[in-house]
Amino acid sequence: MTRLIAPLLAAVCVLIVAGCSGPPQASGREGGGPSARDAREGEGGPAAPAASVAAFETFDAARYPVAPPKRATTVDHRVPDRLLSNRADKGVTRTVQGFRIQVFSAQDKQAAESFREKVRRWWQRSKGDAPSDLFSSTPPIVIEYAQPYYRVRFGAFARREDAEDALRFVRQTYPDAFMARTTVTVVR
Repeated sequence: MTRLIAPLLAAVCVLIVAGCSGPPQASGREGGGPSARDAREGEGGPAAPAASVAAFETFDAARYPVAPPKRATTVDHRVPDRLLSNRADKGVTRTVQGFRIQVFSAQDKQAAESFREKVRRWWQRSKGDAPSDLFSSTPPIVIEYAQPYYRVRFGAFARREDAEDALRFVRQTYPDAFMARTTVTVVR
């Protein structure tokens, strides 16, 4: 048992010595005792102003001017210009339920093809008078077959209002023309 008491006493002594040898408490002055300020506060007198750190500071930051880092203002991207200018759908084709202007129908395929050629020649002569916002430079002139008729139809319009405006122009030459609902491919 004596063998156990000696190491235990040695460990307790080491802990006591280590606890007492810690850093001294900061009191605002050397020596670690109570300051004059502490004594005056205890007496009810006004507190002395705190010591300024500037009196002990020896580093002069003005000797080391620091400029902010220069920033690069160029942006390198690979986004197409049409997306940046809000024209992402320009030139995109899509197939929708839309309208065409029907100008002719017949049961004879040959008659429909010759009338389509007549409409193509009419368009070549009158495209300068047509509203440019409604028609492309070469609007489609198609023959659609639904038994028993071949129908000659002109243009491709996604919106009914555009088809109605186009119909007014076409009726100047073909008074019996009318709007027909069909599947069309339009280009934005």
